Amino acid sequence: MRKKSVITKGTIILIGVILVMFLASGFFPRLTGKKDGPEIDPELVSRAKVSEDLDYLIYFEDKADLSGAEELTWEERGWFVYNALTAQADRSQAGVRAFLDRRGVSYQSFWIQNVIAVEASSSTTLYGLTKFVEIQSLQSVPQVFIEDPLEKQVEKSAEIQTATDNLLHIRADQAWALGFQGEDFVVGSIDSGVRYTHEALADTYRGNLGNGAFDHNYSWWDAVGGKDAAYDDHGHGSHTTGIMVGTEGDQTRIGIAPEASWIACKAISGSGFGYGWDFLECGQFMLAPWDLEGQHSNPSLRPHVVNNSWGSCATTYSDWYEDTIDAWLAAGIYPVFSNGNAGNCSLSSPPGLNTVGNPARSYHVTAVGSTGKANGLYADHSNWGPTDSEDVLNPAGYPWIKPQVVAPGLGIRSAVASADDAYAYWGGTSMAAPHAAGLVALMWGAGDCLVGDYVTTESLMQDSAVPIPYDTGNGDEGPGNVPNHATGWGEIDALAAVSAARDYCHQGRVPVSIMGRVIDGSGHSYPLYAKISLVSASHQVQIFTNPFDGTYSATVYEGMVYDLVIASLIDGYYAVAEMGLVFDGDTVWREDALKVRQECLAPGYVLSGGVCEKIPGGVVAGFVTDIGSEMPLTGVTVSSAGSHTYTIATPNDRTLRDGFYWLFLPMCSECEGVELLAERRFYLRESAEVVLSPGEVIRQDFRIESCWHKLAMILQQTVDWLLGLIRR
Repeated sequence: MRKKSVITKGTIILIGVILVMFLASGFFPRLTGKKDGPEIDPELVSRAKVSEDLDYLIYFEDKADLSGAEELTWEERGWFVYNALTAQADRSQAGVRAFLDRRGVSYQSFWIQNVIAVEASSSTTLYGLTKFVEIQSLQSVPQVFIEDPLEKQVEKSAEIQTATDNLLHIRADQAWALGFQGEDFVVGSIDSGVRYTHEALADTYRGNLGNGAFDHNYSWWDAVGGKDAAYDDHGHGSHTTGIMVGTEGDQTRIGIAPEASWIACKAISGSGFGYGWDFLECGQFMLAPWDLEGQHSNPSLRPHVVNNSWGSCATTYSDWYEDTIDAWLAAGIYPVFSNGNAGNCSLSSPPGLNTVGNPARSYHVTAVGSTGKANGLYADHSNWGPTDSEDVLNPAGYPWIKPQVVAPGLGIRSAVASADDAYAYWGGTSMAAPHAAGLVALMWGAGDCLVGDYVTTESLMQDSAVPIPYDTGNGDEGPGNVPNHATGWGEIDALAAVSAARDYCHQGRVPVSIMGRVIDGSGHSYPLYAKISLVSASHQVQIFTNPFDGTYSATVYEGMVYDLVIASLIDGYYAVAEMGLVFDGDTVWREDALKVRQECLAPGYVLSGGVCEKIPGGVVAGFVTDIGSEMPLTGVTVSSAGSHTYTIATPNDRTLRDGFYWLFLPMCSECEGVELLAERRFYLRESAEVVLSPGEVIRQDFRIESCWHKLAMILQQTVDWLLGLIRR
């Protein structure tokens, strides 16, 4: 009896050992992607057999419900998508994160896609993850390469003209003449970075504060090297960004949307290589930009369109970036991708059918191929469709067509990163795609109702394109070979597309300039810093008053019905709300006086005997910057005689720089002025005397010096003095 028991235990142990061996070898379905466990990339399984240093992506089953986002205003839409995605990731990833933490594994959690990126884990950890039913799949990390552009020719100067030949060819100058140059729109670049000091790019960088000062928070992120200031160690990203928004001084425009601004995220190294997790990080940054510490994400600062001049040479559809693109679309961001180059994929020229790469193969992006610089003919380096990702968003009768449109992609002159005045003539679909991305900014400026509407915008871009018939021999193309798998619906026409957008949204309606002023309406009458929202069925406006005089201006359209809300950004005031407004005439002027709430908490008022009474005084407002770097400073205490406030960031108001403060001060009957102090830890205190004026906001800026900067200056002066003695 005892002997039988020993045999039984030994058998059980032996079976257990065999099971472990089979698990480790990938024998059972759990490790081979069958239905009783997460799908596992076969390449990852193979590497797990020979390596204990595994990188991979964990994809989760659960997806956030983003339906209904398109019905919200631009700001509400971004926050809705961001909150839904982050909440879903927190819920579904919690158990796996705890497991990885216990095992001491390095990982990065993403919410733009419900994904965790794991770096250098063991095969034991990989196999342990197969027990989690919430995991959909375990995938190898995608790798992306960009090759040297075609026809590379560097130069430093060119003949002065209004615009480069490629832009004149697609009639961008005529679209500008209609009054649409991309103002108030932001384009995003996921690429090798951007040389932000380049003469053609500095003025349009959203981080440019003016007077030589820059703030990279919310406008730049480096997923590759972690640097705080924008840079480009390859040149590709500077060139593509220049095609979107570049302006060479006041003379030559090299960008199709020269009045739009740009932000950038670096996912591609100086060698032209990129890892999939860096593209996920950049996709996330585009939806909700954050500060240089990677904190305080703000989807209100997302760009309107993102250019992606990168991709793979795969000839079957991969969904590894799909959820990022879907999140962008839900948030109203327009995705543009280059179709890919034949030479980069070792293909002939022309490349033939089914050569479009990923993610351009996706049904929910606008893929862009190439024409010549100004000849309107197909450029034979440009990869072809069809795609195997059926277009269910905007098929237009041809759900397998790729590219959607083409744009100039040979000998395109734009900025490069070697110097602040360096330019080059480069070619490729990488150069074609930013033409279409910049065109979106022009179209949305002309047709406000299109903002965030991918399907209608793409349809108008396609319908207004100049057809380029081309017989690819696939047999599923349009009448007369339009659309086709080499040139799509044709070459973009900026004038036609902008005109179509304007007509679609406004149907000939006359623009009306609405101007106004917002002030305190309970006794002080000083200007108020406020947010104004005007919303109609097909047009939305959100603007802010000038905090120093309370003024604002915006454009609405005659005959449209708007709801107006004016909300003070100074606490303690009732908002003004008027529904069903219709504006007529060339210019409308409004004067709105906001009342203090009954709680009497607004600055400059005190509750006395149940009555909210005015305190004699005035307002001082301004900005605080670092004297050494000229960067805005937040968290600075600005005070006088017991009253104080703090400088803040103003990310939602793109017209107002950070480091802003607003402070009410009681008046002293015996004093001509009051002393104002600006203080921050590790900075020298700065003071100023201010003369208050009832009913006005007095501006007082501060430039304060850090202790370290002061010490460095003293040391430098000492060194200079000693060197002077030595020279004598």
